[in-house]
Formats: sequence, structure tokens, C-alpha cells
Amino acid sequence: MPPITTETINFPNRVATALLPPPDATASDIVHALKLPEYKAVLLLLGGADSIDDKLKPRLSQLFGRGIARAAATVEAIIIDGGTKSGVMELMGQGVADRGFKSSIVGVAPLALVNYPGSKVSGEAALDPNHSHFVLVEGNTWGSETGVIFKLLKALTTEKTPVVGLLVGGGETTRNEALRAVRENVPLVVVEGSGGVADEIASAWKARPNLPDDPTMAEIIADGSIQLHQLSGSVKGAERLIVRNLGGDNVLGQAWGYFAEYDANAIVQQKRFEGMQKAIIGLGVLATGLAIVNEVWKGNNQRLGVKALWATISSGSILTAPVGWSLLHYILLLLPITLTVLITAANRFKQGNKWLLLRAGAEAIKREIYRYRTRAGDYKEVFGPAPVEPGATPAPLGPTPDQVLAQRVEDITRRAMRTEVNSSSLLPYDGRRGFPPYVSENGDDGFSVLSPDRYVQVRLADQLKFYKNRAVKHEKKLKAIQWAIFIIGGLGTLLAAVNQQVWIALTTAVAAALTTYLSYQQTESTLTKYNQAFTDLENVKLWWSALPADEQAKQESVDALVDHTEKVLQSELDGWVQQMQNALAELRKGQAQATERENGAGGSDASAPTATSGATGAGPEDDQTAAVAPEETPESAEAGAEEPATEDVTPGESDLGDNLGSDETADASTEPGSGSETAEAGADSGATTEVSDEKTDAADDSSAELDTSEAESTTEGEDWNSG
Repeated sequence: MPPITTETINFPNRVATALLPPPDATASDIVHALKLPEYKAVLLLLGGADSIDDKLKPRLSQLFGRGIARAAATVEAIIIDGGTKSGVMELMGQGVADRGFKSSIVGVAPLALVNYPGSKVSGEAALDPNHSHFVLVEGNTWGSETGVIFKLLKALTTEKTPVVGLLVGGGETTRNEALRAVRENVPLVVVEGSGGVADEIASAWKARPNLPDDPTMAEIIADGSIQLHQLSGSVKGAERLIVRNLGGDNVLGQAWGYFAEYDANAIVQQKRFEGMQKAIIGLGVLATGLAIVNEVWKGNNQRLGVKALWATISSGSILTAPVGWSLLHYILLLLPITLTVLITAANRFKQGNKWLLLRAGAEAIKREIYRYRTRAGDYKEVFGPAPVEPGATPAPLGPTPDQVLAQRVEDITRRAMRTEVNSSSLLPYDGRRGFPPYVSENGDDGFSVLSPDRYVQVRLADQLKFYKNRAVKHEKKLKAIQWAIFIIGGLGTLLAAVNQQVWIALTTAVAAALTTYLSYQQTESTLTKYNQAFTDLENVKLWWSALPADEQAKQESVDALVDHTEKVLQSELDGWVQQMQNALAELRKGQAQATERENGAGGSDASAPTATSGATGAGPEDDQTAAVAPEETPESAEAGAEEPATEDVTPGESDLGDNLGSDETADASTEPGSGSETAEAGADSGATTEVSDEKTDAADDSSAELDTSEAESTTEGEDWNSG
């Protein structure tokens, strides 16, 4: 491939860089050669290059100078346009110049049709001297540069950089560029009153749901994400509109921000919870094994006193049997203390409950995001007031989709903060998994409006994939652990047959630990729920596929598709929550019994701690891998949670959005308790591992407080991401 030619253009007021790329040059090569300064957003300017009506120039000059140029500088955006000294491109360049050239402007134009100082061609249009960069492509007609413009736009926004198109006036070329922008999912801000195509789009947009006969205009209106700004309106309003779209303070961006933060913190709490429970169970088994070793080999008869032990160690005689038995004795004393500390910490910090509450909140927000993006249910757009009788007061317009989403997210987050979640500081989302998290695996950008077919692809089909993968994983885990329990049980029988009954306590403790693990992970019940959810989602997809095309085009059918899909996910989560509460109730009962035994037991010198592991009930394992369910791409679960809580964005969503969002005050005192575990020693009796979870109360309370009925997905361990 021939190299990209670079030229320096010396304008009277500044020096600009021009690239002359060969036809086969890639967009990434062009971007690299441009050597643009750092930027955080991209503004695409579409509009007329012809002379502007003199009556509009004063307003347009103010719009570009005090509004658009200032907004671009505020959000650190680069601007892409046609690059010539005419029409809206000249106004944009002058606006940036008036503000001290704080933004870079890249002009893309056909080389044969332009001229500039030192050029070897003498085209009809001069390049604008206030632009900082130019890409001059091959072509003899206006519009031949459109393909390069959008390739550059895609290359510049690959890292989830926000982008918006500003459309002012324009003719046939602008119409085609607007259509291309819609097809590339670029949202458009149309300046109504600027004439040309801008006014055509504004009129057609207001006439929805009726579409114009022109196929190009009909596609722009039907599929585009369009916002109108009146030229006669406030310049400050235009500035805020651009900043809102590019600066990350738009409603959808903030909703994704809340989701990302809740999801990341849910993963952190889930990992801490899982680690704590595994440590308690493991230490209980270890204590049992060491106590049996100490008993079988009469370690208490060989250990040294404190002074003798210190003297022996000081003399360098460390690797001796008496020293080893003495150290084992102190380890056996420390293990029950360590277990007690861990259990107390688990009960105090309640990481399991916080994980559940944060996951529920994250998935509730995600559920609202997908409803918003499909404009289904309460998010349907209001096109205008209903007809009224002459003289009657017009019916007020309903809330916009943005207003509905903002209210739902506010309700969810406020309700979540009325629980024990507010006793911890939420770590900020670091963005290493991209933003929004879990959506890039299936090509979704997380912001564009979803058509029904696209919703089926990025949400429904993605959740189907997630449930299928998780079901296979859980079945393998369940079988492996169950076989281990059976084999250990057989080993215990063998030990009894060969007169080694003393070791049976250890096999019993290991089997009990594995059983406890399965209990608080709810592996078997989760497998059942996943299979049911998979079947239900398959049926929803089958129903949608069987609908006639005319029926699929109706808003009522789209509403039903989204509603049924989300309710299946919600139902799966509700079932998981109930199963968890029941399991935790049993664990708590076992904990109470273990505590009674501990209170009645006398501690002998070399007793073995019996770990009542307080493994709090976990949700469907928060594998947090990258399975971001359709709203969370199923493969995005990276952070593993055994309850679908991470990149594997789990599906189910309890109705947390509605319930978390209700204004009813959640009883902040209901703290889902974390697992609680106690350690007790028993010299000759083997120590067994029991898991109890005071999180049962917490979980019940959590569910009451959060009304997890709408928590979109409880992420399954590393399965749930979040997505």
C-alpha cells in the first residue's frame, strides 16, 4: 500500500496538516497519521455548504460561536465536517477560532474539488483556514468523501468515545449523510429553523408515528435517535444539549454509570463473602484433621513447655519432634480463636447481604435500561397531545423516556441506600472492562435504540446463551462434588472396617464441608432454575418468531416481547431468592444447635475446633465472568461470582426497579446478616463442619427492603456480570 502523503498548509492565521491518503488506506492508518491531540468525544457536523440565508446568519453565528464551539471545548471533543470555507463549516471554524482554537477540527473533502495555499489543484471550494487538520480523498463529486468521514468516525470512537451528529440546513448530500449516521447509530441533534433537510427532518419527526413517503426520510425518522433544537431558542440550551450528549451527563450514560458502580461493588462484596465462607469451612476441616493427628500420635505427651520450647528453638534445634508437637498444640489453640474472629467479622460486615443488595440494584437498573432502549411499556415516546374538543384545554404531554428512566434509577438507588449498603463506601468503577460494561461482546454499544430484532439478539439470545452455559457448568460442579461426597463416605466405611475409626471424624468433616458448600451455593436449585428460565426464554423467542411480520411491527407486540422476556428473568431471580432464604433458614437452625453443643462442651487441652461455618447463602454463584446478559452479555462475566454476578451478566431480574424505586421507606434496620460460624474444640470426637448463615435474616430483610422482585439478575457467581 502506498504511504499516506502529508502536507503542511500555511494559512495566514495558522498552520494546518493535510493528509492525501491512497484509496486503500485504512481509517486507523489515517487516524494515526493525523496525530490528533487527546480527545474525549467526537462531534460530527452535517449541513449545507451553500451560502446561508442572510436572515439566519446572526442566529447561526451565535449558535456556533457561543453554543457549539463552547460545548466542544468543554467536553474536549474533536469536530469532523466537510472542511470548506462555506456554509456551516465556515461558521464552525470561525466559532472555534473565536474561542482560541481550543478544539481540533478535521475537514474531509474531495481533493479535486478544493484549493488551498500551495495546492497543486485548483478546485472550486477553498479550505477553511480555521481547521486544524484535513483529509483530502480522491473523488470528483461532492459526497464522495462521505464514506471516509464515517470510517474515520468509527475509528475515532472504538473505545466507547461518545459521539453525536449536529445537522444544520443542508441539501441532498446532507440527507444521505444523515441516513448514513442513522445506520451507524449516531444520534442526531437537528437545528429546526435552519432550513433545508434539517427542517424536513424536524417536520417529519413531529408527525410521528406517521412516516413520510420518501423512503430515505422514512428510515431516518423510523430508526434515528433525533433531538430537536429550535434555532430561535436559547444558545445556552444548545450548548447544554451537546454537552449532555457528549459529556457523559445524559440520563442513559448516568444510568450505565450507576449500574457499573453497583456491579463492580457487588463483585467485590461477593468475592469477600465467598472467600470468608471458604476460609471458615477450610479451617474447620483443618482443625479436625490436626486434632486427630495429635490424638493418634499422642502429641500432648511429647510437647514441650513454654520455657523448654523457647530454649530449644533458641539453640537452633527446630526440626525435632517435640518442637513440632508443641507448635501443633498452639496451632490447635489458635484455630478456634481464628474461626471465632472470622465468624464475628462475617456477622459484622455482612458482605453477603451487601453483595445481594448491590447485585439486585445493579440488575434492576439494567432492566430499566433495556426497557428504555427498546422504548417499551412506560418508555413509549409521546408524539403529541391527544385530540381535544374545540375550546378544551389540551392534554399535557406525558413524561419523556429520559424522565421516566431518571425517576426509576433515582428510586432504585435511593431505596438501595436505605439498606446496609450505605454502611460501606462504594468503590468507583475503574472502566478497565470498558463502558458500559459487558456490552461489547455482541457488538452492542449500550446506547443506541434497540429494534425488536436487535433486542432479541443482544438481550434475549444473550441470556439464552448464558443460561445454557451456566447450566452445563453447574451440572459438572454438582456431579463432581456429589461424587466426592460418595467416595469420602465409602472411605469412611473402609476405615471402620480396618479398625481405623478415629479417622472417620475427618472423613465426616470433609463430607460435611462439601455438603455445606453445596448448600450455601444452592448449586442444585440454581441448576433447576436455569433450565426453567432457558426453556421459558426459548418459548418467548419461538412465540416472537412465529408472529406474522405485520404483528411484529406493532408496538403492542414489541411491548409484549420485552415484558415477557423481562418477567422470565425476574421470575428466575425471585425463585433464587426464595430458595436462598429457605436454605439459610436451615443453616441458621444448624448454627443454633451447634452453638448449644459448644456451650455445653468443655474445652480440653488439645481439642479440635468444630467449625460451624457460617457460609451465608449465596445466590446462583456469582461467577462474575463475562456473560453479559443480553443486557449483560453472557460472556462478559469476568469477575466471578457464584451467583451470576459478574461479567457473565446473569439474567434474572427481580422487580427491584419498581420496588427499590418505591417511595415507601425500607426498614433500614433489616440487615441481611452475613454467615456466622463458630468454632468449638473436641479432643476425641471428630470435628464436623456445619455452615450456618445469619444472613437468612439479612436475606429475608434484604428482600423485604429491596423488594427483590425486580432485581433484574442476581448474577451468578462468576456467571453474573451484568451486564
